[in-house]
Amino acid sequence: MTDTGKADEANETPLSAGELPNGWTIIWSSDCDWAGVERLDGLTPRPPVMSLMVHEGVMACRLVVADDTARWSVGYGDEREGELTGDWPASLAPIVAQARDRASKDDDGEVDYLFEVPVLMMEAITGYRYDGAGDVTFTAVEGGAPMQRRAWWKFF
Repeated sequence: MTDTGKADEANETPLSAGELPNGWTIIWSSDCDWAGVERLDGLTPRPPVMSLMVHEGVMACRLVVADDTARWSVGYGDEREGELTGDWPASLAPIVAQARDRASKDDDGEVDYLFEVPVLMMEAITGYRYDGAGDVTFTAVEGGAPMQRRAWWKFF
């Protein structure tokens, strides 16, 4: 992939990238098929990487984290509608507990607190939140080949 240097403030290009002050690099794709840590399989040394897929239209979200010691994931609504799935580290269990607690106290069910768990975990690790304002300047990136497409009726 090649950074073009052209600003992409609203993430409207097929791919854009931005560097966080803490050293993480965010690659933004609006294509749910593109984001996956399998793109880095075979790289040695392999940098720590995470992939966050968010689809607000169907209330599905998945975070996959891989580094040189472990690969783990957490998802909501991508495997089983309305359920939180995955194998997150114990250090992030308070995020899950807090979301479940808030959901149990929400009598009208207006907010889907579990949907945000993958987003909150990414934010806890990197300091970045996809739907929040931040100090990230995104620029257009070229050369990221698309992944093999799924059938149109399969969301995930």
